[in-house]
Amino acid sequence: MADITMPKMGFDMTEGLIVRWLKKVGDVVNKGEAIAEIETDKVTIEIESFVSGTITEILAGEGSRTPVGGVIARTDGSGSGVASASAAPVAPVAAAQPVAPAAPVAAAPRSEGAIKASPIAKRMAKEHGLDLATIAGSGPHGRVVRDDVAAAIAGRPATPVAPVAPAAPVAPAAPVAAPVAAPLPAAAPGATIVPLSNMRRTITRRLTQSKQTIPHFYVTMDIDMGEVLKLRKQINAPLAKEEQVSINDMIVKACGVALRRFPNLNASFVEEGIQINPHVNVSIAVAVDSGLVAPVITDTDARTLGSVAREAKRLIGLARDGKLGAENLQGGTFTVSNLGMYGVTSFDAIITPPQCAILAVGAVRRVPVFKGDSDEVVAANICSITLSADHRITDGAEAAQFVADIKKLLENPLTMLI
Repeated sequence: MADITMPKMGFDMTEGLIVRWLKKVGDVVNKGEAIAEIETDKVTIEIESFVSGTITEILAGEGSRTPVGGVIARTDGSGSGVASASAAPVAPVAAAQPVAPAAPVAAAPRSEGAIKASPIAKRMAKEHGLDLATIAGSGPHGRVVRDDVAAAIAGRPATPVAPVAPAAPVAPAAPVAAPVAAPLPAAAPGATIVPLSNMRRTITRRLTQSKQTIPHFYVTMDIDMGEVLKLRKQINAPLAKEEQVSINDMIVKACGVALRRFPNLNASFVEEGIQINPHVNVSIAVAVDSGLVAPVITDTDARTLGSVAREAKRLIGLARDGKLGAENLQGGTFTVSNLGMYGVTSFDAIITPPQCAILAVGAVRRVPVFKGDSDEVVAANICSITLSADHRITDGAEAAQFVADIKKLLENPLTMLI
C-alpha cells in the first residue's frame, strides 16, 4: 500500500482544500498523472500522483482541508512508482531514488517546446537552477515529475555556501507580532458568518504580519501621462483588441527599467542582511472572486513592451479562469497594484513579503495645471502613484529618486522602447 499526500505548493502553504477529485476508488493512476484539484492560499491547481497503482481509498473528501503532508488517498502500490509521497518543494535530502544520481546529464538536451513537466517539477527545477531539458522524465510519455527533479538535485555536487555573519539584532521581530494574539470579538446573534477561504486566510495572515513587522513609509508623486496616452494610441492603432497595450503594461515596463537602476527596491530583508535579487520579476495584482492574486511577469526589465503586455494578458486570463499554476505566483520581487479602473485617485498599498516595495497606481484624471513657469492654465492627464517601501532596506531619498525615475520614463515613454 502507498499513500498519496497533500503536496506543499509554496513555502508558506500549511494546508490545502480538496476542490474536486479527478479519480475515484478503483481507478488506476500513473505517477505524474493528475488526480485532484486543490485550492491553496494562492491558487486552484491540479495535483499529480507521486505513485502508480490502483486507488483503494480516498480519505479527504471534496470540500475538506488537509494539512501539508497529510494522507488524502491510498493506492495498492502495484505500480512502479515511489512508495510514498513527500510534500516538500525542496528535497535535496530525499531518500535514495531509483533514478541514477547522474540523471541531470544522462538525457540529451531537448528543445524548450518538447519538454513535458509537471508544475511541481517546473517549480523545483527553477528554485534549484536546473535545466529541465537535461533531466530524463519517468512520468507518462516522458513527462518530468517531482521525483526526477529530486533525484537530479540529490545527484549534483553540493555547492559550498559562504559563511555569513551572525544575524543582525534587528532581525527578530517576535515582540512586534504579539498583538495578533488578541482575542477577536464573538459573532453577533443572528449574524451571517462567511467562512474564510484559504486565500482569504493567507491574505489576512501575511498582510497583518507585513504591517506589524515591516516599517512602511510612503512616497507619492504625480505624473503627466499625456505622452503615454499618445504613444499607446499609436501603438494600438494597427493591433487587434486582444493584442493592444494597456496603460498598466506601460507602468509595469517602466517599473522594470527603474528597478534595474535601483536594486535596493528589488531586494528582500533576510536574516543575514539585505538580499539583492538577481532578477526583476514584477507581480501584478489581479482581483478575483475569492480575493487577490499577484501573478509574476518574470524578467520584466529585459522584456519588450509588447512582451510585457502579452504576458500580462495571459496571466490575468489564467487568474480569472482559476487556472494559475504555482509557478505563476512565485519569485516576484516587486508589485504593481492598480485601482485606477475603479476611479481611485490614490491609495497606500501594503507590501507583500518577502518583497520590500509595492507601487499603488491611481486613475488617470484630466485636471487643470499651470504650464511651466507661466500663469497659463492648461488641461493635463495626471496619474498619482504611491510607493510603499521597507525602511529597513531603503530610505526616503532613494525611494523619491526611484519614483522620479518612473515619472521620467512615463513622461518620455519612447525611452522604454530603446
